[in-house]
Amino acid sequence: MKAKVLSVEEVLSEYVLSSEDEFLEKAEKWSLPKDNKGKYKTEVLDKYFSKKIKHSYESVIIAVSNQKGGEGKTTVSICLAEALAKSGKKVLLLDWDAQANITQLYVGQADKSVFHTLGYKGESKVDVSEIIVNLAPGLDLVPSSIHLANFTTPYERDDFDLLKEALLPIRSSYEYIIIDCPPSLGLILENALIAADLVLVPIQTRAFSVQGLKDLHGTIEKIRKKANPGLGLLGAVLNQYEDSRALSGLAETVRKYFPVFDSVVYRREAIPQSQAKRKLLSEYDPKAMQMFSTLAEEVMRRANGKKS
Repeated sequence: MKAKVLSVEEVLSEYVLSSEDEFLEKAEKWSLPKDNKGKYKTEVLDKYFSKKIKHSYESVIIAVSNQKGGEGKTTVSICLAEALAKSGKKVLLLDWDAQANITQLYVGQADKSVFHTLGYKGESKVDVSEIIVNLAPGLDLVPSSIHLANFTTPYERDDFDLLKEALLPIRSSYEYIIIDCPPSLGLILENALIAADLVLVPIQTRAFSVQGLKDLHGTIEKIRKKANPGLGLLGAVLNQYEDSRALSGLAETVRKYFPVFDSVVYRREAIPQSQAKRKLLSEYDPKAMQMFSTLAEEVMRRANGKKS
């Protein structure tokens, strides 16, 4: 098989190099062989340079949010991200909560976390790509830490866009980015909503709160008007569902604020058990994972239609 050869211009498009001068300087320094047309063999170039990772993804960023605690945001975030990855998508799960529950489950203590990618109060930034942890094929995690608890008060006007800016360099590397938001309103949540394309709202059917939905909807509308007019409402997911007659009117009540998913997440003991053993649900109980596979299919359909 004939060896592939590249011109200098083609080398720059294929390998990680800042300029033609940089390449020519290194090629001369290392005495890289070239043919009579001034082209270089890829088998030689591969030994000296890193190939560019090329992606054509246009990632969809989904903020999983409900200001009320105990609604299952973290579980839905983890299992939805896992299901999307199992379907063949490239997925990034972002732990955007100072409690760092996802991080503690699968990574433990993180030396550097998403907080260190923000440059808050003029601190030096860590590139988000440097802290990403792989959890499973197609599924990566951006860890969090207690440091994020310091991110509460805007000091500069641009502080509301810090997460959006931190994610920009890696958006093309993923098809879906799932943000597990904290159970509160404020600067942290507003950063997530400004960075996001869509909002998904988990609602635990045993602890339903109309007031919580009203407040979250008001925050989303404020973000739409002031900072992110393209933010869409992906929908509300009924979580810990037990198919009780007492809940028959729940979906209609929720629809006053958010569209409601057809898919529901039923109460399954395998879910907390898998987390107690620090295992992904598909590894622990593939049958229970099927609920989230169904949810992931509906998420993809709705995301493609950019629900509002």
